[in-house]
Amino acid sequence: MLTGFLAERFTEKLYTRLSMCFGHIAHFDRHGFAETWFDSPESIASFVNHLMQWPCHCDPGYTFSDVERAIQREAARLNLVAKVNEAAASSTRQRELALLDALENKYRQGNVVPMPTSATPAEPDEPAEQLPLIA
Repeated sequence: MLTGFLAERFTEKLYTRLSMCFGHIAHFDRHGFAETWFDSPESIASFVNHLMQWPCHCDPGYTFSDVERAIQREAARLNLVAKVNEAAASSTRQRELALLDALENKYRQGNVVPMPTSATPAEPDEPAEQLPLIA
């Protein structure tokens, strides 16, 4: 976490331990775990938010709940939640602005179609004569 979730620092040993903490049990290997949690600023934010919300229950003699609590304390001390959420929001904004730019370039192509506006609201047409349901 201190290195910014660098892939080369996510070793097999760290994966083995981390896969047994915070309810992480559904990943086949280190690469699948890393692809799920460390692939983008948004997935990193999901990882940190997940670990901070984990309840750390059970006896430390049988689980790693003491390790989980220590990690949560350190993440809180570093204000990691705010940092990763800010990075995720910035990444999302950049991606969405790039998509907006691409779509505008694709569909507008310099031709802006003005939206019709009227100074006065249109008068409603006379209602058509309603025919009876039963003749």
